[in-house]
Amino acid sequence: MHFPERPAACSRMARARGYSLIELVAVLALLAIIAAFAAPRFFSTQVFAARGYADELAAALRAAQKAAVASGCAARLDIDAAGYRAWQQAAAAGHCDVVSSNWAVAVMMPDGQQLSGTTPPDVLVTPADTVTFDARGQPLGGARSFSVGSHTVAVEAGSGLVSVR
Repeated sequence: MHFPERPAACSRMARARGYSLIELVAVLALLAIIAAFAAPRFFSTQVFAARGYADELAAALRAAQKAAVASGCAARLDIDAAGYRAWQQAAAAGHCDVVSSNWAVAVMMPDGQQLSGTTPPDVLVTPADTVTFDARGQPLGGARSFSVGSHTVAVEAGSGLVSVR
């Protein structure tokens, strides 16, 4: 059996299997353009900062709650766009003045610093509010929740349970 020969042009095309230099440069240029626009989205720390601050805010709420229970005096955490600060009512003669509007005593952390923090740049916290815990650790005024980026920090009304969702 005899097979007809193929033309020389077809045999050269069959042997040349690969991409030309122009095709490779074009693909690399397209990848570079896509990477220039996509890379900042992949390497943004805003999502991590928001989750970290949500956890920090929840820990601060728990610390203020524990300070209220341990001291027997109400404690509050003021939360706004700039950050948070914790305060307690001053005790007079070893007793809390529950009707006083003077919140002059800073809640202190174990390291001796005031319980306070600053909101990271590009992280939005809403709403600005004050959470006050009574001597049993329950929030006065009912449940509260705060949006921190795409996360929610919630304080349950009855138990005072603080959670991050």
